[in-house]
Amino acid sequence: MSILVVEDNPISAKILDINLQENGYEVVVKYNGVEALSEMKKNPDINLIITDVMMPEMDGLQFISTIKQNAHWKKIPFIIASAMSNKKTVKQAIEMGCKHFIVKPIKSAQLIQLIKDILPNQRLIIRDKNKVAAEMGLNIASYQKIAKMFVKFLEKEIENLSNEIAEGKYKNFSIDLAQLRESASTLKAERVLDILDKIDPDKKDSERGVWNAGKSFEILLKELQLLKNALHISVDQ
Repeated sequence: MSILVVEDNPISAKILDINLQENGYEVVVKYNGVEALSEMKKNPDINLIITDVMMPEMDGLQFISTIKQNAHWKKIPFIIASAMSNKKTVKQAIEMGCKHFIVKPIKSAQLIQLIKDILPNQRLIIRDKNKVAAEMGLNIASYQKIAKMFVKFLEKEIENLSNEIAEGKYKNFSIDLAQLRESASTLKAERVLDILDKIDPDKKDSERGVWNAGKSFEILLKELQLLKNALHISVDQ
């Protein structure tokens, strides 16, 4: 599941992107309401929208109104993030069903807590590095060394898996699932672990439920790429 950020200022958009990825969320960034609507039409995995108000082509309130009129999207929660804090804007947004507001400049801790309140059961790409490091008994510098080792492992497995999928190889993949599971578990990469549960070779078909081996490995590839990106950001901070 993804968070859609709609923000016309590229610096503000990048800050949001980095903060959210560092905290384990999958993020899609668009720069106005028109682009965001186009994304909504092709991406069924959006489960939260963070939007600015003042934007070109289609402002935040127009975008929200359009979303709320669509039967498939109207229940998706919004966070309105804007330097505008006037009562008229807030009143209009509330009338359209918005409950969550945050004023720029955004404080990361405040935003992340708000997201956790809205999506309490959201599975994360990776958990907060400070908490994971503490659980491992490591300082941040040591955690980053471990994360870099995992990134190198991911890069190799991503390359191999990409090639094998491109060749149409949909069984007997060469990916080291046991090592991947152990490392993902240690670093609290929840979404990768969820996919690994579905493709566990030791599970009986009756335990997996309905699944498609090829599709599951394609999803795994996407999640590994997201995890690699999140770890890169975490290591660079």
